Amino acid sequence: MPDASIPLTPGSATRPLTPQELEAVRRSRRHPRRTQFDYLHLRYLIRDLEAALAHVDRPVADVLDVWCGSRAYDDLLPLEARRVGLDVPGNPYGVADVESDEVLPFEDASFDLVVCIEAFQWMRDPKHTVTEFARVLRPGGTAIVAVPFAFEYDRENFERRFTGNELVELFDGWDDVTLTENGGRGVAWTVLTGSLLSHVVTRVGLPGLPWLARGAYACLNTVGALLERTEARHAGGTVTLPMNLLASARKPR
Repeated sequence: MPDASIPLTPGSATRPLTPQELEAVRRSRRHPRRTQFDYLHLRYLIRDLEAALAHVDRPVADVLDVWCGSRAYDDLLPLEARRVGLDVPGNPYGVADVESDEVLPFEDASFDLVVCIEAFQWMRDPKHTVTEFARVLRPGGTAIVAVPFAFEYDRENFERRFTGNELVELFDGWDDVTLTENGGRGVAWTVLTGSLLSHVVTRVGLPGLPWLARGAYACLNTVGALLERTEARHAGGTVTLPMNLLASARKPR
């Protein structure tokens, strides 16, 4: 099994996860440890996702989690709402309420909130997907999308990257469109360096090496956090290198 902190691509061939493996994936993403190479990425993502959800108009009766995966962020969604998880058939997690290849198999105006967390990059037709978000949302409903930017991809699976401008343009005509960069150069450097080390450790396969790598990840995350704070203090100009992007938009009433 891949490292529990690495996303599994929807539709990729893989066996179903055991309950213990599923819990390990959820923990690594919702409560990442400093000894994970992607710790800073997840910490910044969770922080900004919490902030975006806090600004969602209430009341929220129905929430749709598109390509929900392990549903690691379920507890961040409005607790009073009915939460529906959608994923593709054959996904390894086994916790979706609805499995379908269709985007989206729901009636018009069925939800107050649609989220797609670290999965929108696998959408073949992103413009159509956003149109579908609007269709299933009630007037005034919110869509939240989070996507990686400075991260590796699998050559055997379709995946795309968006700049901030491209992500915002997809929500043209929506209200209150907001873009947040989840970590900058310091986070991106840390995650990519840690990912390189992770691949080396996996290929070498020496006993005890993974334990040493965890110590190295903890050091990398400490240095990366300092670099990130330094960059934030001296931020300026228009050139950026975000680790991740998060967009939030409200369907016009």
